[in-house]
Amino acid sequence: MIFLTHKLRWAIAAVILFVLFVLAAIYWGFLDPSKIGLEWTILWYFVAAGGAYYFYFKNVTYRAIIYYAHQLDYHYADLKAWVPNLRENQDVPNPDKPRWFSPFAKVPITATNIIGDKLLAEAKEKHIPLYR
Repeated sequence: MIFLTHKLRWAIAAVILFVLFVLAAIYWGFLDPSKIGLEWTILWYFVAAGGAYYFYFKNVTYRAIIYYAHQLDYHYADLKAWVPNLRENQDVPNPDKPRWFSPFAKVPITATNIIGDKLLAEAKEKHIPLYR
């Protein structure tokens, strides 16, 4: 059995999502350059690739936050205190009840960046193994 890191698993999932998008576009022809133009076709492939990368990055960051929070014994209230300017409809990752996927819009990327940076710095100080 091949050992895959968590980051590699999320990268593979993102690539599979992009490939499925490309196959769907070819099969159904909704990005056919003769119908919408070459520029729009290229744009939508880049948008799909960007969406796949966002899916990868957000989920890796979310899982790293859950990992470091467990290692450092932080809970939801601790993480929420680090990001005080959240809107009413926004939230932070909950280490006590982690999800399989990072919530797409509910957990903003700015919150995961702030929390992730703080947790990573503290984990390095305490010599906790890096999230892989």
